[in-house]
Order: sequence, then C-alpha cells, then structure tokens
Amino acid sequence: MNPFHVSAAAMFCSAILLLILLSGTTTSAQNTTTPTLSCDPAACGGLRIAYPFWLGGTHPPECGYGAFQVMCDRDGTASLKNSIWRYQILEISYEDSTFRVANWDISDGTCDIEVHLNISSDLGLAPFSISPTNQELFFLYNCTDLHPPPSWAPMNCTNWTNVSTVNSFALLAGGYKPDNKWALVPGNCRVSMMPVLGYPGAAGKDYWELMKAGFVLDYTAGDCAACKESDGRCRIDTDYDIFQCHCSYGVSSLVVCGSNRTSKKITLIVVTSAAGALLFTCIYVLLWRKKGKRLWLHLCKKTSSNTEKNYEAMLVSYGSLAPKRYMYSEVMKITSSRNDQLGKGGYGVVFKGRLHDDRLVAVKFLHDCKGNGDEFVNEVMSIGRTSHVNVVSLYGFCLEGSKRALIYEYMPNGSLDKYIYSEHPKEILGWERLYVIAIGIARGLEYLHHSCNTRIVHFDIKPQNILLDKDFSPKIADFGLAKLCHTKESKLSMTGARGTIGFIAPEVHSRTFGVVSTKSDVYSYGMMLLEMVGGRRNVKSIVAKSSEKYFPDWIYDHFEQDDGLQACEVTREIEEIARKMTMIGLWCVQILPAYRPTITKVLEMFERSTDDMDMPPKQNFSGLLASSAHNMDVQSSSTRPEEISLVH
Repeated sequence: MNPFHVSAAAMFCSAILLLILLSGTTTSAQNTTTPTLSCDPAACGGLRIAYPFWLGGTHPPECGYGAFQVMCDRDGTASLKNSIWRYQILEISYEDSTFRVANWDISDGTCDIEVHLNISSDLGLAPFSISPTNQELFFLYNCTDLHPPPSWAPMNCTNWTNVSTVNSFALLAGGYKPDNKWALVPGNCRVSMMPVLGYPGAAGKDYWELMKAGFVLDYTAGDCAACKESDGRCRIDTDYDIFQCHCSYGVSSLVVCGSNRTSKKITLIVVTSAAGALLFTCIYVLLWRKKGKRLWLHLCKKTSSNTEKNYEAMLVSYGSLAPKRYMYSEVMKITSSRNDQLGKGGYGVVFKGRLHDDRLVAVKFLHDCKGNGDEFVNEVMSIGRTSHVNVVSLYGFCLEGSKRALIYEYMPNGSLDKYIYSEHPKEILGWERLYVIAIGIARGLEYLHHSCNTRIVHFDIKPQNILLDKDFSPKIADFGLAKLCHTKESKLSMTGARGTIGFIAPEVHSRTFGVVSTKSDVYSYGMMLLEMVGGRRNVKSIVAKSSEKYFPDWIYDHFEQDDGLQACEVTREIEEIARKMTMIGLWCVQILPAYRPTITKVLEMFERSTDDMDMPPKQNFSGLLASSAHNMDVQSSSTRPEEISLVH
C-alpha cells in the first residue's frame, strides 16, 4: 500500500475521532440554554386558552400548534384564526381532547345559505376531525317539488340570498358519518349537510338553534401532561409545527425529561460507542483498502444518523398524527414481492398491494436517494397530516437505509391522463363528470393553499398526478416536488424550481415574470383544465418544437372564433360547461401571476354564469414558449412528461 495513502487515511481518522470527542464535551453546554417564554393559560371570555391552543397577541407561537391559534375579540368572543371559514369557539374540553365550534356567520345572525351550507365536503378545519358524537343536519333548498316527505321541516329565514326559502326544508338525521352517501334527494332539490351536536328532542324544525349550538371537533396533540410531570415545559417547534418537551438541560428527544446526569451518561455512552465504531472502521480501511473502500461506499448509502434522529423526534412529537412506518420486509410482503406493477416514471415504480386489514394500497418505491433523506422525512410528516376528500391519503412509508417507499390509498380508476388523452375522452367520462372533476381538483388545491396549518404548494399539478377513485372523484397525488411554507408567507423563497414541461408557470422558470407563490399552482391547474377541454397533450407542442400552435393559443383562437366548441366535440346541451372551463382555464394561464385568480376565486368563478365572466386578455403564449423552452434541456418520455429541475 502506498505510504502516502496510509498516512492520509490515518490523519483523516484521527481528525474525525477528535471531532467526535470534542462534540461530546460540548453537547452538555449546548443544551443548557432553553427559551424563557410564558405559555401560562390565558382567558378569553369564559374560555381558558392553554396548550395545544394559544392566544394570538398574548402567547408566542411556540406555545401551540399553528392551526390552534385563537383570536379574542373585544367582547370576549374566541375564534379559530387559521381556517377557511371563521369559527367561534364555544367550549374546550382538554380532558377529552375536543372542542365545540359554530360558524361565525350563523352566530352573528347571518343566515346566508350559500355561505355556510356548501361546506359539507370541506369544513376547512384541518387538522381537526369532526367528532362522531355529532348528528347530521340535512338541508334541501331551491326545490322544484313543493311536497317533500313529511319528515322534512320547512325553513324560513328572511335574509337568505340566492335561495328560495319557500321551497327549503331541514331534517335532523342520525350520527355523523364522514363518508355517508345520501339517499336520493326528493323533489329535484339541492342538498347540503352540516354536523351539529344535537340535544334530546331536537328535530329538523330546530335547525336554527342546532346551528347556533355548533358541533364538536376532535384534536390530537403531543403529550403535554407527561412532559410536565417530568418537570418539562410544553413547546412547539414552529419550523416543523411539532411538539417538543423543553427540559432543564435542553430539548428532550423524547416526550419526557430525564435527569441531567442521565442525559450526560447517555451522551458519553453514545460518543464512546461512535468513536470505537469509527476507530474499528479506520483500522479496517488501513488494513484492507480495497474492501474498506467498498464498505465506505456501502455506509454512504445508508440513511444518516441525523436523519434517523430527526425521524424519531418528529414521530414522537406528531403522536397519532404521524403516518405508520413500515420495515422494508413488510412493504415487500404488502406488495407480494412487487408482483403487480401499476406504473413507473422518473420518481420510481408503483405497485399494487394489500394491507393486513385487506385495504388495497398503491406502494411507490422511490429510486435510491441522493442526500441524507431529511427532505423525505419532512415531506412524509407534512403530507401525512393532510386530510381532504380531494387529496390522496398517505397510509404509511418505509425509510430503511437507501430504500424508501410511500404507501397511498389505492385508486381503482387510475390517473386522469388516460381518460382525457384517449381518442374519445368525453364519451368515457362525459362533460358533466369532467366538470365535477375540475371543481374537485380546485377544492383540493384550495385546501393545500389555505386550509393546512402549513401551506403546501404542489408544483406538479398535471393529469398524471390526479387520481380517480371508484366513483371518479379526483384526488391530488405525488407531492415529491411540493414546497412547504407557513400560512403567513405570501411568496416562496427558492434557489431552484422543479416541475413538468408544459405545466410550469413562467415565474418558476424566470423570476422576471413575478414571484413564485400559490398562483404557480393555479397556472398548472389552468393548463390542465385546457387539456381537459381540448383533449390533447400540451407537452407535445413544446417537446417537438414544431410549427404547430402553442396549446393555449390554439384554444384561445378557436374559442374567439366560436368554433372551438365544435373542435372539442362539445354539444349544444353542454356548451355552458365547455365555455366556462375554457374561460377559467385561460384566466389561470395568464403570464403574469398578478393577473391570475387565486384558487379560491377559481371556485367562485365555477359558481357563476359565463355571461357574468369577462373574456381574459390574449397572451403572447408563443413568444413565452420560445424564450422559456430555449433554456430547457428537454428529454422526451414514452410514458409521461419528464420531470425537470430549473436552477437559477
């Protein structure tokens, strides 16, 4: 062996050992500083506000989870701050981990049915869940049949808007079921449902009192009681919105504090063990250089100890909110040794599987990782807390060395692209179903942008990432490119950006068009909406760089000439649906983000007639395409558009 190599290796090992030993002597000193923040319970009216809730303006953010922030009005009325609709907090039961809320508009005397009766699909209350102790209060309104079943009580409210109160009825049903499928609605009525707590003897005629009394929500939080019993203080890591137990010697990696002496002893054992292990490795390298090199390369593929430490801390902090972690052998058993392949792409391969409770799942095996895996852990923990009917559910994950997998709910109808890119897409799904799918995707995006306590920008909205369940309800999937930010941030700070060609917003590629924000997802959504109408791949015109018109130009010109509907096989009966989807799509793909609607505004546009909507101004799409595609390194794919990274 070359003496120089031996000397260099010996110096390297000595330096590493010295650093480890020095870190052991400084660990205790680093952990002696703890925040001195006051998180004592505060009062708002008759409510006691304490962990996991925190009172804005009184408590610092470290005192509770982001979604648990409470605002207190001058009259002592408490309300949730970070929810789509404003909810008044009526009661908190810390022992049962529940609290009761009522829609603010109802408690304020407003009874606009269009405001608070269309919330049955999404109450905007993540990460809380509606308690099964509630009952279901159903509403029928704008009925064409004036003779509903006798069990339905007539409703009357003078200040309801856009509703015929003469033909509106209410019914108090049984226990709340989140996935309850309603029976056939009598009299061709519009129907909605909201949870209510109920009381003995209540019926549909008591709808007003039931709504004012509100409904009960369940919540899950880190075990503060155990932390306090060990003389710790309950705090929240505001960067990740996870529970921490602050001890006299620093932040505990567990939910409870140990003695300072025990902590030092554990640290000494860990440091000594690490030093011994590294010393053995160095000797192995010096004596068996070639074999040692293979060993070192093997060790580099393993997940770093810091990643495992971060995972363990986050798992404890999230409690029951954390997705289940599976061993790689378990994942292989779930997928029958990866027997049934569903699809593949640049991210990895997806296989069909079955959990021990017979639930079907889709298991995504990611390619061997680059880096230490911290981003993977953060993504799993963040996406695992989402809960929405239009966002795919994450059941669990695997993180074992370089082996990583995500376990999602199984979507039997696959992804949207195989329907809209087929030869006759409208015959398969129908325009009415395409319209419902478009609205469902928008609702899922609104949830990600505004309802999560941590805002999520997806950055890869496209038909391939929209999955369809057995009822063809859409669910947003594949959060591999998503970026997280706190709800108070209006724009994202990025050193690089990723996306799929044909769906990337201009500002993601070049900041000269504006700042990157949630409106970048709106652009991708608009492009997908136009493809749903036009039934052709937008990416083809980009990759081929042919003389064919850029897709939005093609849509706009045909729409402006009033012959685009015939080109898109739209019949007269569904002309309104096709025109509305086209107009909304063209608004969403405006070059400058400032001129695009928010996703909330998009949902409002779906509720309006095209006669009440302005035609969006025509953009220089082709010029934008030429300038943007010039700097893109495009690689075609036979299965799906290639995912790229644009670094500035």
